[in-house]
Amino acid sequence: MKKTLGLILLFLLLLAWKGKAQGIVEQNGKIFHLHPSEKDWNYAQAYRSGNLLYISGTVGNGDMDKAMERVYKTLETTLKKYKLDFSHVVKENLYAKDIEAVKKHKDIRRKYYGTHTPAATWVEVTRLLDNKSVLEVELIVEINKTE
Repeated sequence: MKKTLGLILLFLLLLAWKGKAQGIVEQNGKIFHLHPSEKDWNYAQAYRSGNLLYISGTVGNGDMDKAMERVYKTLETTLKKYKLDFSHVVKENLYAKDIEAVKKHKDIRRKYYGTHTPAATWVEVTRLLDNKSVLEVELIVEINKTE
């Protein structure tokens, strides 16, 4: 009986954690918080203004291939909250500690964009906010495509 109750409690905790990790859309879709801690920084993962959605820099740690996969997967999650995908992206800014490593793993990025080619800027930097981060990507997204 105690084991069953423990398993049920663990399951409920996992569900609660997963729900928080998926984020919350507030103010009629204007603001999206991926993690509750963003409010402590007065920061939003995404901010909608008119027909544009601005997605804040999303960071990845570790080896560049894993960092890129995590970053683009997280960006995809944010886009899906607004029923969008990477074909809606009009501008991408990418900041990396090692731009050569990014170039080696460009196929990870291509997996998410497919044949879509937004405007993009890729910059090598010496440090990001969290010193463990190796990559940060931010997006500007057109909600209702004008073309």
